[in-house]
Amino acid sequence: MLNSGILDAMWRAFRLFALSSMAVLLLPVLLRQPWLLQKTQFSALSQTWVLLGAPRQQNTSPSASPQQVAQSPPPDEASSLTVILDPAHGGADFGARGPTGLAESDVVLDFARAARIALEAQRLRVLLTREGNQDPTFDNRSVMANGLHDAIFISLHVSSSGPVGTARAYYYLFPSAVAPGRNSAGVGAQSPPQTSAGPAVPALQNSVRNGMIEWGHAQRSSIDLSRQLAELTQTELARRFKGSPEMPVAAPVRQLRTIASPAIAIELCSVDVTDVKRLEQMAQPLAEAVGRAVAEFRYPLTPPAIVPNGGH
Repeated sequence: MLNSGILDAMWRAFRLFALSSMAVLLLPVLLRQPWLLQKTQFSALSQTWVLLGAPRQQNTSPSASPQQVAQSPPPDEASSLTVILDPAHGGADFGARGPTGLAESDVVLDFARAARIALEAQRLRVLLTREGNQDPTFDNRSVMANGLHDAIFISLHVSSSGPVGTARAYYYLFPSAVAPGRNSAGVGAQSPPQTSAGPAVPALQNSVRNGMIEWGHAQRSSIDLSRQLAELTQTELARRFKGSPEMPVAAPVRQLRTIASPAIAIELCSVDVTDVKRLEQMAQPLAEAVGRAVAEFRYPLTPPAIVPNGGH
């Protein structure tokens, strides 16, 4: 019979072996799921920066929970583009409300699901910022795009007024680009006069430090691409929604400001209908317009490197 000391030594050795084996098995899982290791809250404070000119990880942010992110099947290897569809609002934030109680947050979620089908038919990778009635923060939604290489961000909205059956696309206008005395507008408000997207080079250089751009100025790195995407999208919207404007609108849409890749917002009119079917019928033409615009959009193979203190 073995004495108790030998038994204790064997038991300790067995436990050490078991724990080591579990660590080896769990480490790859933790590395693939960084949100398990640490939950990070991003803010729009000036000390938060986005790295420019470097490949980004092909995954979602650690601050986005699995309930907030839905990943589509793997696309064709020839396509590296990821389209992020952002159904606005969610949770306790219903957005605009119609006379029948219809909530904007529900309508745009249906729109996003229809658009995802159209985009996945092109073998594109598609992510939704929310799959149900969650309410991710502005920054959590932005993190999804800023953590990806070759991403497009499209935020979906429904207005509370306006000609029913029309649609318009927005790209970001920094408030500094609005002349004194002009009223800038966000999604759902009266559109400002068409104007420049903003002082590109000087303002961008002031927002860049050591190859990183300030979080609150992230969209400055993609203004031209966002405008191009908005123009393509507006052309397709105008073909399918009669009475829609021919050109997109430049406006300080909050969600777009912190996106460091091409980003637009689309707003359909309007939730103020008594016949819900009129809104439901907009889903398919919207999906077709988004799919066509994304197919025509040419993402640069090598985005320009941006460095501080002059130069591109």
